Amino acid sequence: MSALGNDPQCLPVLNALGAALRRDVASALREVIATGAWQGDVRVRSAAAHWREEPRFQVLLEHGLEKRRDRGPKYEHLNAALLRFPETRAALYRVSAAECPQHCRTQTGTFAEDRHVDDYREALFGWYAAIQHAHASVVRAARWFANAQPPDSRRPEAFTDWMSGTRRRRSSGTVQETETATQGALQEIVLMMHAWSPHTFEAIDVAFQKAEGEDASHAWGGSFEPAGRPEAQAAAEALARVLSPQERRQVRDVIDGIETGDKFRDMDLAKDSTLACTSDRHRSYGAGPGEREDCATARGRVYEEASQPWSEGVDREADAARLARFLLGPRTDRIQAALATARAAVARDTTERAPQVWHDNAEPLREAREAAGLDLHDAAGHLGIKPATLQRFEQATGKLPGRPVSLGYLQLLTLICTQAGRAAPACIPQAISQPVISLPTTL
Repeated sequence: MSALGNDPQCLPVLNALGAALRRDVASALREVIATGAWQGDVRVRSAAAHWREEPRFQVLLEHGLEKRRDRGPKYEHLNAALLRFPETRAALYRVSAAECPQHCRTQTGTFAEDRHVDDYREALFGWYAAIQHAHASVVRAARWFANAQPPDSRRPEAFTDWMSGTRRRRSSGTVQETETATQGALQEIVLMMHAWSPHTFEAIDVAFQKAEGEDASHAWGGSFEPAGRPEAQAAAEALARVLSPQERRQVRDVIDGIETGDKFRDMDLAKDSTLACTSDRHRSYGAGPGEREDCATARGRVYEEASQPWSEGVDREADAARLARFLLGPRTDRIQAALATARAAVARDTTERAPQVWHDNAEPLREAREAAGLDLHDAAGHLGIKPATLQRFEQATGKLPGRPVSLGYLQLLTLICTQAGRAAPACIPQAISQPVISLPTTL
């Protein structure tokens, strides 16, 4: 990393490294939220136990962020890294500002969830280490570009071409590719400079105005920390000396895009339930676009519940957490949460009749299970029994099943039929089916 600040030839390398680290930060943070791995962090659990409240994502986020940039990554560094990742920003705003769960709705669970927290922190510190060299690299690169002689084969005609590692060609297709690469390179270095010093945009604006013969002076924002002003000014003046008027226009367009897109972005994104989930949980196990859309809808519903206006006697955060248990996470977890809640709402005398109900209606109940698309092995897994045992009960052979298993089976069939858009078997008593039907388990 130290070579990036000393070698003027390393600016394209820094651009590529910064782009990769930004992607890593966004991807890892997205997985931390999507898998719910943050809830297992020791500090999050400790704070939740101390205050006797639901786990708060803010505890995890604040632990890795500093107030001063010389001590470690700040929130501004993280914010800059996520500027081009709307799905991650929406999930972050929801789970942090609205304090509602935003883990993914999936058919199956995934492995190695704990590593996502470590991946996020490593990527964030890597991004923090890289952006420190942005201004110095620009200054050295601009000085080399200005002093290099035209015969030098390493020096292209335009500084932005050299930044992106491209050469101008005459074909229209190649020209378009070059423009795209140049725009990407400008965006990366400007983002890195902006992340490290909030004075960068103003310094560039003043330096470019002076380069065009206008009278301009700095009016440093009073709310910003003084650190970063000299390096921002030095980098801006270095760019002004080597950029053509057209290239300066390109830089201004990049800055305008960043500033314009940053206003109220998080709140607007959070309200958008059509953003397709890009979590790795939907890139494996044969997940299709329908599952990604269901996930986006479910996460949007939980956020909507959590962001309802305050009302006396109503705990919106608790309501959102309860709704999340029924709509988010692996399908097995959602089913278990629904069955546990519905089971608690059934009276004891009704539970005692459940084994006989199952035994007397074994055949139509089995047909209802198959029609709803619930596999025998999956049903046995939800009930915590062996498939052979469930098969014997469905054949009404041998002794009666136990009361907890019978109640669980009848309510499981009710849940699966409801989610499949089918009516629950009429033989299931309403006192058993109604607690399931009344739960918000469908989209």
